[in-house]
Amino acid sequence: MTDNEPKWDYTTKEGNFAAGAAVVGGNLLVLVIYILYRTVPSVHHFIIGR
Repeated sequence: MTDNEPKWDYTTKEGNFAAGAAVVGGNLLVLVIYILYRTVPSVHHFIIGR
């Protein structure tokens, strides 16, 4: 790659870490909500709106 070619990769190590942490955190949140939905009756009723 020469100096006059455009650089298209604008990602940083910190940006990749933040995006990965957001994905992992979101998955954990969904998993916890699902477990509570299946095991705690009040959470189940709150989610379905009864």
